[in-house]
Amino acid sequence: MLKPVGQDQVALEMSELRHPEEQKKHKRVFAQTFGNFELFVDGKTVQFKYNRTKEIVAILINNRGAQTTNGEIIANLWEDDGDPEKKASYLGNLRQDLQNTLKKLRVNDIIVKQRGSMAIAVDKIECDLFDWLEKKKESKYNYTGDYMNQYSWPEFFHAELDEISYALYDD
Repeated sequence: MLKPVGQDQVALEMSELRHPEEQKKHKRVFAQTFGNFELFVDGKTVQFKYNRTKEIVAILINNRGAQTTNGEIIANLWEDDGDPEKKASYLGNLRQDLQNTLKKLRVNDIIVKQRGSMAIAVDKIECDLFDWLEKKKESKYNYTGDYMNQYSWPEFFHAELDEISYALYDD
């Protein structure tokens, strides 16, 4: 091709490649919920400034795309530990850490923010939980009874996962 080159010319040349580059079949962000919770971007563990920031992501993933209010996040993070109004300021720091970290990694679109609430954009990430709930036995991930082991707050959903799993393999 010779300059000046238009978009049509580039598209034509790309369509005629002998070995076209395959589109990536995986998403950049992977959330591991089976066993201990971990968040990965491009195969590397995401490091947040605060441990509780990672826990916020875990809460959002546990809620599977539903908007989660600041009050619900505070209740999960600190259960009945102290005054929720005092925790609101700390939550602001955690939300800022979340935003800064994801922006630095260029994946800030995985969080859907509204005033006073947040959600995970389920279509922007790969997650063992989401895949298993959708595909069950055909999923490439296998639920073996361990779910976000380092946190106590998902115990009710953990029990629900156990019931789903038992029903799958009772056949």
